[in-house]
Order: sequence, then structure tokens, then C-alpha cells
Amino acid sequence: MKTLIAILFAHFIRKKNQNWINNPIKHQQNTLSKLISKSTKTEFGKDHGFDKINSYEVFKKNVPARDYEGLKKYIDKVVNGGRNILWPGKPLSFAKTSGKNKLELMP
Repeated sequence: MKTLIAILFAHFIRKKNQNWINNPIKHQQNTLSKLISKSTKTEFGKDHGFDKINSYEVFKKNVPARDYEGLKKYIDKVVNGGRNILWPGKPLSFAKTSGKNKLELMP
């Protein structure tokens, strides 16, 4: 019985993975859309027009790449207890990374 369940589960996972492998752009666009939708009402989302983002091209235009220093004003607000700054709610904890004086948000 366990073997049958394991085989069926493996078949399900293989089929699911194959779908992702065959359609990576579609799945990445769906993931981006879900993340943007979830964070539209955050301070970061409002500052970067997440409510108007409907494609990766618009995302690239609205959200420039930046380092820790470029996000510091948002991170400081989160560290000081702010809610809905970079992601809905508040992170449960922070973890120091290998970077000098940098914190990693842990949802």
C-alpha cells in the first residue's frame, strides 16, 4: 500500500514539475503577479506603483535594482516596529547575514 501511494505521489510531482519546466515564463509571471498583488498596499508597494504593475517590463521600470543602502529607509522602519513596510504585516524575526551590519527579514 505504501509503495502504491509513493508511486502515485511521485507521478503527481513529476507531472507538476513537467508543467513548470514546459512553461517557465508563464509560471514566473504568475508568481510575480501574486507577489505584487499581495504587497500592493505596503509602503514599498505604494511608493513603487505596484497597483499599476501588470508586467515584468513595468516592474523593472518602477522598481530599480538597489543594494542594502537603497532599502535602508524601509528596513529601518521595519526594525523599529513598522507594519506593512516591505511586506504585509511584520516579520517574526531578523537574522544577521554575512554582510557588514545588514539584517535579513525573516517572514
